[in-house]
Amino acid sequence: MAGIYLDIDQKIQSVLVSSRSNVETLLFPENYLNSLSAEKRKALPKRILPLLRKYQKFLLSKRRINRNAQKTLYQRHVGKLVRLNMRVDTGVWAILGVIAAAHGVSRCFLVNYMIWLDDSGVGDSIEEKLNVGSPTFQNSYGYLWHLDLLNNRITKSLEFRPNPIWFLTPEDIPPQFGST
Repeated sequence: MAGIYLDIDQKIQSVLVSSRSNVETLLFPENYLNSLSAEKRKALPKRILPLLRKYQKFLLSKRRINRNAQKTLYQRHVGKLVRLNMRVDTGVWAILGVIAAAHGVSRCFLVNYMIWLDDSGVGDSIEEKLNVGSPTFQNSYGYLWHLDLLNNRITKSLEFRPNPIWFLTPEDIPPQFGST
C-alpha cells in the first residue's frame, strides 16, 4: 500500500518593508470624515505610523478589545461608513495587522480606535508613562492562532521581543513599599 505524504511545513514569506507603499482601503465613520478639514483628511494616511508609535505598547499590554476569539470585530454601530483608499507603508500595514488580529478586530477598527484614543487625549499620559525608556517598536512580533479541537478552545496570542512589559511578583516590590 502506498503512503501519501503531506508537506505540512508550508509558509508564506515576503519582504516586510518594500521600497514602495501599497494602496489600502480603510473604512471611516462618515460623520468623522465630515468633521475633518480637507488638509486633515488628506493627512490621514500619514497619521497611522505616529499613532502606532504612540499606542503600540498600550495596545500590547491592554486586555483584548474583542473577548470572543471566534470572531473578528469590525466597526461598531457608528453610522454610515465611507471607504477611503490610502497609501500605507507595507511594514506599518503588517504591524497594524498583527496587533489588530491579536485583539480580534479589523485593521479599520484598530485605526479608528487609535484615532479615538488620540482625539480623547489619552495619548499624552501614555507617552509620559509607557513610552519612556523602551524602543518604539519591538524587534519581532509573533501571532499565534491555536485551535485545540480536543478541549474545544480557540486561543489567539501575540508574542514580541524585546518585551518591555514586566509582571511584578511580591519579590519584586521593595520591603518599604510592600505590606508588612
